[in-house]
Amino acid sequence: MIRSEFKNVLVFMAHHDDAELGAGGSIARWVENGAVVRTVICTNGDKGTKNNIPPYKLTETREKEQLAASKALGVKETLFLRHRDGELEDTRAFRNQLAFIIRHFKPDTVVAHDPWLPHYSHPDHQAVGHAAFKGVIYARDHHFLPELTYAGIEAHHTNTLIYTRSTEPNYFIDISGTIQKKIRAIKAHKSQIHNPRSTEKRVRIRAVEAGRLAGLPMAETFTIKRLR
Repeated sequence: MIRSEFKNVLVFMAHHDDAELGAGGSIARWVENGAVVRTVICTNGDKGTKNNIPPYKLTETREKEQLAASKALGVKETLFLRHRDGELEDTRAFRNQLAFIIRHFKPDTVVAHDPWLPHYSHPDHQAVGHAAFKGVIYARDHHFLPELTYAGIEAHHTNTLIYTRSTEPNYFIDISGTIQKKIRAIKAHKSQIHNPRSTEKRVRIRAVEAGRLAGLPMAETFTIKRLR
């Protein structure tokens, strides 16, 4: 039996702006429908520039931009794990960290990067995708992480796992009513967006192309896995 989904959503992303680019319209729609959405940014984002900005300053800037983007979408809370940008790995410690967060917030739905893209994928995206999947399992079964259970942080079953920007999507969300919120959130990442007008045009074109696959005006695409 499938329980509720898209009521308590936890979004694990590698970098600041990944959530908005991959699922911003869907996040806004879930919030409009009454969901609680939290975003977890796993790296400190200190490599994300071609400009001569000190890494610590870039991290500070990007976190401020992320908070503004989250506010534009209606995200309840944004967490920053601050792992080193570009060096994230799917380690046991990282999986345990994500499992702890899942047990704490008890989401019905977890969103993460698709780690199985057949060609180019940022290594941080792959690490987050793999670790999020394993974190869902670690959080679900009480024989994993017994120290959390002993501390009263009980196992939690996440019902739905969805991966963003998959090459062979099987789930489409109509974002025609929230595309403007998505664009506003993306534009909040000013250190990354050097031509806002061009970026908006590209985002709209991609949304229309994605929608065409499912007979929708505009869409975001995902691969969905419902966990029994």
